[in-house]
Order: sequence, then C-alpha cells, then structure tokens
Amino acid sequence: MPRSSRSSRVTSLTLREHVAEPANFWIRHSFSRWPAPDDDKLWCDLATGVLAAPNAAPASDALVAAELVRSAMDVVYIPPLPADRDVLRTRIVEAAAAAGVPLLIQIVGDLAVGGSTLAAPSWRGFRDLPPNATVVIDLLDSLVRRPATLREELRENRQPSLPLVPAPLQDATLVWPLVTGWTDQPEVLEPAMVRFSAAGARRILPRTLELDARDRRLIAERLQSVWPEAFDAVFHGDESPPDVPAFRSAAEAAGLEHRLPRPLPVPPLPARLRLARELAGHLVERGDAADAGGDAYYRAARFLDRDEIDVDAAGREGNLGVLPWLEEPVKQAVEQWLTARSGA
Repeated sequence: MPRSSRSSRVTSLTLREHVAEPANFWIRHSFSRWPAPDDDKLWCDLATGVLAAPNAAPASDALVAAELVRSAMDVVYIPPLPADRDVLRTRIVEAAAAAGVPLLIQIVGDLAVGGSTLAAPSWRGFRDLPPNATVVIDLLDSLVRRPATLREELRENRQPSLPLVPAPLQDATLVWPLVTGWTDQPEVLEPAMVRFSAAGARRILPRTLELDARDRRLIAERLQSVWPEAFDAVFHGDESPPDVPAFRSAAEAAGLEHRLPRPLPVPPLPARLRLARELAGHLVERGDAADAGGDAYYRAARFLDRDEIDVDAAGREGNLGVLPWLEEPVKQAVEQWLTARSGA
C-alpha cells in the first residue's frame, strides 16, 4: 500500500504547456504543483499573470521534477521556493544544464526602499548559473508589504537613499507587476525606475496582473490605511488594461531595457532547435511592432515552435517558398533574418 500511494503522488506532477510569448516571458512549461514560499510571500505566477495561491500543494520528488525538465525542449518556469527546498531547484538546474533546456528562475525581491540599499538579498547567489538559466526578481511582495515607504519616497519623488557602490542589483532583471491605476502611474513609475537604474539593474519587465476578487481584497487590505489611492485603484478599479506605454516610457527614460530576449536552448539540444526558437522570437517581436498584418508573424512563429523545422537548411536549399506557413511579408522577413545571420 505505501508503495502504491507514493507512485500516485509522484506521477501526479506534470508540466503544463503555455504559448511562449513576451507577455509571459517566453514560458512554455510550468509545473502543475509547486511548494509555497516562506512567510506567505506574494508573487505573481509569471506564466499566467495570476497571484500565486499561498496554499499551493507541495511538489513531488525532486528527481521526478528533474526528469520532467530533461523531457522539455523550451523554457521551463521555476517559481520561488521556500528555503528548505533548495535541493529541488538544484536538481532542476543540474538537469537543465545537462540537457540544454532553458530555464526562467523567479525569486522574490526585497525592495528595501527606505534603507541604504535597494536589493534582493538572494540575488547574488543566482549569478553562477548555466547560460541557459535566466533569473528574474519579482517586486510584487515588496510593493504590497512596504506601501507606506513606497508612497512616501516614490509617490512624492524623494530620493534620499539612492545606493552608490557596489550596485546591489548589478545586471539584474526585475519584474514590475502592472495594476491599472496604481503601478502603471507615471508618478510611481518614473522615480522607481530612476532608483532601479541607480542600483545597477539592467532590465525591468512588466507583468500585467489578472486579479480575481479574492486577490484584490488581499492586496487592497494591506494598502487601505497607508495608501488610499492605491487601495481605490486595486479594490474599486475597472477592468481596463494597465498603461503599458507609460511603463515603457519610464523604463527607457531611466536607461532600462523592458523586453526579455527569448531564452534559448543550448547543446546538447540541436542547433536547428535553437535557430527555430530564435527566429520565432524575432517574428513575434516583428508582429508586436507591425501596424497591420501582425497575425501573419504570430502564425509563422507558432508553426516554428510546433514543427521545429531546420530553417537554415530550408533557406540554403531554396525551400522556404514551399513551407505552407510562410506567407508575405513574413517570408521576406525570414530571408532577411537568415541573410543577416549568415553575414554576422
């Protein structure tokens, strides 16, 4: 009986599949279950944009998780972990490094705005990772737990404690949760971006939050007494999308990148797969930038992700024209991309 029970528990861990796109940081796979972090910390599920459930069921055996990673060929999402589950992350990272599978690793940042630093204390321990691992620091918990300090120093545009050297967030990639009427407001965004840049951050990525009634109440209750405007925006806010252009403008003004290059597979996964993923990412970005006809780029990117065709060989052999998913103006864009790549 014990053996049967254990088998049922282990086999229940699976990988969910998502559409890989910039909005969800190119995540293709996420685990069906995951341990809850320490201290009931708030964090955004980057694959879906929802607030992660604080009572998430524990994940299964680390060896099973590692085996699932070895079976993947696109970005696997690794959410925050409690301190006593570091072995799970270690096994996953080791498996991904051996298999060449790209990872997106999320940690919960500690935004010490009112002190002498602006840092995620655990960030330094994530720098020596394989090249196929990308680390992002989620700022949601700090934005909710430190609202009084944030309101005073960001809302009023005060900068008394800008860090000097060493920059605590050197080359870090941050995740900024976007909530309409609160975290998308220029008076919050602009001073915050200046601080992040001064702290050494390289990139900040927006993640629109999809908040249900329970999530809105949870966040609003923590904001009500110290930041009434934020409380109103969260609890009584409408369903309109957040102001993403305002976010981008503030990031660019502070010299921060706001798009994540697609994490790519590395050997021993085949080079044709890396090329297909890279080209698909390029086409999605072309679709995002197109004034019209963007759907053709998105369709081509989806076919590339699904069919894993050797695009380089097809281009050399003059077979791009027979690919059913390649239509104008995408065909010309692919040819230009391949030409530029071969000449680089």
